[in-house]
Amino acid sequence: MERRIVGRGRARVESGIVAAVALGVAWALKDFYSRAGFDELRWVLAPTVRLVEWSTGSAFELEAHHGYLSRALRFDVVPACAGVNFLIAAFLSLSLGLLGSCQSSLARAALLPASAAAAYAATVLANATRLTIAVRLHEARCALGLLTPQRMHCVAGVAVYFLFLSSLFALAARMAGVCRAPAH
Repeated sequence: MERRIVGRGRARVESGIVAAVALGVAWALKDFYSRAGFDELRWVLAPTVRLVEWSTGSAFELEAHHGYLSRALRFDVVPACAGVNFLIAAFLSLSLGLLGSCQSSLARAALLPASAAAAYAATVLANATRLTIAVRLHEARCALGLLTPQRMHCVAGVAVYFLFLSSLFALAARMAGVCRAPAH
């Protein structure tokens, strides 16, 4: 009995450390992003633009220190398009949301790098999806009443990010066994 209580106390301390590190990483990334220019964000913009090129069939050129530009579409992808805020939300959602399902010290230690990798992959896919939709809306000059093309771009982005974040967490939670249906 006493061993189990000590074990729970240790798990709580480890969980607290993991949560503090996750929050610290998120804060550091947010701080970095607030000052980052295009060159510092190529690690997330470059793979995103490659997927957008593949999905739209449009070429984007690297504009030094600015972003990626499709001259044919008159559409550019700049640092504001990097999706770092989504990356932070995805990372925190996974690392903090799944922390309670970690049953061992090793699982708690593996949670942060696994959450970071999954959040990065989801960010690139979500951003590419969002930008592909934005390109299509731009091409169509889509507007609807008060929804100007710029507002349509924002609404589509919010919808895509919400769907990707919800799906990412649901998939990760299912894989972690957090959301198992009760056995009958």
